[in-house]
Amino acid sequence: MLNMNFLKKLRPSSRESSLFIILLVAVGGTGLINPRFLTGDGTRDLLTSTSVVALLAIGIAPIVVMRHIDLSIASTVGLSAWTVADFCAKNPSFTWVQCFVIGSVIGLAVGIVNGLLVAGLRLPSLVVTLGTLYIVRGLVYVVSNSVDYNAQEMPESLLALGQKVYFGLLPFTFLMVIIAMILMALFMKYTKSGRDAYAIGSNPPAADLVGLKVFRRTFLAFVFSGVMSGIAGVFYLMRFAQVDSTAFYGQELAVVAAVVIGGVTIMGGSGTVVGAVIGALLVQTIQGGLAALGVDAFWKAAINGLLLIIAIYADRVLAVRNEKQLLAQRIRERI
Repeated sequence: MLNMNFLKKLRPSSRESSLFIILLVAVGGTGLINPRFLTGDGTRDLLTSTSVVALLAIGIAPIVVMRHIDLSIASTVGLSAWTVADFCAKNPSFTWVQCFVIGSVIGLAVGIVNGLLVAGLRLPSLVVTLGTLYIVRGLVYVVSNSVDYNAQEMPESLLALGQKVYFGLLPFTFLMVIIAMILMALFMKYTKSGRDAYAIGSNPPAADLVGLKVFRRTFLAFVFSGVMSGIAGVFYLMRFAQVDSTAFYGQELAVVAAVVIGGVTIMGGSGTVVGAVIGALLVQTIQGGLAALGVDAFWKAAINGLLLIIAIYADRVLAVRNEKQLLAQRIRERI
């Protein structure tokens, strides 16, 4: 018989439950605007389009929990996607397994660089990853030399995997997102490393004083983000079956918006990967609704920024309210 306490621990938080309700409302509203959105094809399109952003959100969630940021993710996706396509074009016998290996190695390399600079040299993650954003994107422009690739150069096994759907509704890429989300959620909640990440984000100076392995946790978080970005590059190829030097250009803030909207506060110490994935779904649903209304791309980006500001403001309001409740509780205990 299942332990009831264990079941209680698995229940979503009130923040995640609220986000899920907002997501359902957004899906319903978009369905009214565009009835096709609620069909099987519309749902598959939403989940497929969300896969890359959601995977990246899972990757950077632990970093944001530790009060850092990784802005190099979109550039890493572009480098991974183009390099994998280049290898495939020059090696027709490549399989989807080799594609994922190459993508992961590229992401790993970027993650190691970011991790060493942030965790090892204690440089601000915003500055470091902004620098690697431009370096990696510049590298994509240099190595690509304006060469584009399309479906003809991609392995058939990779394209077939990208088109695979389970239960008539669930794309392979989003199934992988769900698996990654569950594994990472369990890791963050039930392992010492995961709990340390929350402690580090809540109070970095205190984490050093009490002897937490701040360097190791931070370094590995950036490595994990890099690997997920490399894999997301392969997901990008599976979705579009083409790539050029501008692949996923400028999409890092959409991922950050999804994570923050999902309840992972930029002040560190709170949030979950489940909320980050729901945030990614919510952002993509809103974007789908705006596209159905024929809204200009500029306004879609502006609305992403507005959602980000609202989410940050909401987090600040909740933090202040919690601080007041804690202070009031301490006063009552003394009385």
